[in-house]
Amino acid sequence: MTKTYVIFDTRSGHILGVHHGAADAEEARGCMQVHRQPNAKLSDEHIAVIPITRNDLDEEKLYKVDVNRKVLVAATAQDGGVGFGFGEVGGSSTSGSSTH
Repeated sequence: MTKTYVIFDTRSGHILGVHHGAADAEEARGCMQVHRQPNAKLSDEHIAVIPITRNDLDEEKLYKVDVNRKVLVAATAQDGGVGFGFGEVGGSSTSGSSTH
């Protein structure tokens, strides 16, 4: 089963990105670093990664990360919550995830 990793800000729990299909958490973190804006006020020490599965999510809800427990928790848009969607990606029938 392909893993999905959530990259988040350890200070706020705000989800910065989602990487589906990485070999491990370090690869997912590396992908986030490549795409991060050079002038972003976010240092490496404030970025962490947790694995998730599709079963962890309800597509109707918004989420952020509880930084103390390092798990997804329901959140509102005002709290910086993001939604996840799964479906066909690039014409294939494998599940993917994305934040929107």
